[in-house]
Amino acid sequence: MDIDEYKRIISNFSFDKCKRGNQGFNRILIQLFGLLGNGKSSFINTCKYVWEDGEYKNWANAADVDEGHTTERIPYKLTGNITLVDNRGYKALDSYETGEIFAQLGNLLPLGKMVEWSKGFSLVDRIVKAEKEIKTSDFIVPVFVHSVKRSIAPQEINDIKSVITTAMKQTGVYPIVVLTCKTTGSLTDTEATFRNMGVERIFSLENYTLQDNFKTRGRHEEVLKFLHEVIKDVQFRVDLPRDPVREMKDRRQFIMNYVHESEIAKQGENLERQKAMEKALLERKLQQAGQESEVKAMKEKRLRDQELEKQREEFNRMKAADQARQQAEVHVHISKPSKPNKTKKIWDIFKR
Repeated sequence: MDIDEYKRIISNFSFDKCKRGNQGFNRILIQLFGLLGNGKSSFINTCKYVWEDGEYKNWANAADVDEGHTTERIPYKLTGNITLVDNRGYKALDSYETGEIFAQLGNLLPLGKMVEWSKGFSLVDRIVKAEKEIKTSDFIVPVFVHSVKRSIAPQEINDIKSVITTAMKQTGVYPIVVLTCKTTGSLTDTEATFRNMGVERIFSLENYTLQDNFKTRGRHEEVLKFLHEVIKDVQFRVDLPRDPVREMKDRRQFIMNYVHESEIAKQGENLERQKAMEKALLERKLQQAGQESEVKAMKEKRLRDQELEKQREEFNRMKAADQARQQAEVHVHISKPSKPNKTKKIWDIFKR
């Protein structure tokens, strides 16, 4: 299929032409989501550039650095029936940010307004307040955008897989994966990682940018193939009976349950963390008390040793003094002249 044929099919798409009619839908909402700075805004610029086939513009205000700057849910009309949405990217897969991700994907928050990472049940309050502003006539197609230059760590695989799987459960459509910056890393490894997660449709490309917007057939075809795949998937889904009003209620209930369960889990984590801290504090106190007792015992032993040493020195001193006194007495006895024996002298005279 050539470029012109792709464009003809995409531009002629209408829910009214589906087998069961529009069933209450009038627009495909391509919801882009993913980590910060992975090329969502640049991908929108690329799609607009390919579709309009004019001069390149920075429609989505894509940044030059991969830090992520989108803070609103911004829609970009591509055709009369297809709109791209640049959702706010996330940097941490904790329960608060993922709650916001699914609220955006479910189209439960208004377009064109600031997205904040809510804590607790404040996200639920925002969803309830936005209920009147949300259209039920949008058919949601989730698209996960990931830059090949950002390698996926082993510990991130389960988290990303969980987000993709939950997005499928919420929207009823398995997310398409778009890999950007395909020549700046290991494309083969990245594709294999997502296929192992269960992803069936993966599109890899280099985004057009202000610095690199030389038109190539390969980039144009990849973008048009992506849009054509979106339409084919939507047509497959709406061949079945659909009720957009009920589906919106289901998505809203899904996120309500998700927030409730996340909050309970968070409270449980906080309780476990507090218990762990208290346990560590108690162990530290016991250890400190043990150390203090050990120090005290060592001091007492040192004092006893010092006292014994003093007693030993005193004993040795007294013993030495006693020995010296005894030696002195013996010396005096030996050196003193003996007195004449009068009895022996008388006896000698008698013998004569």
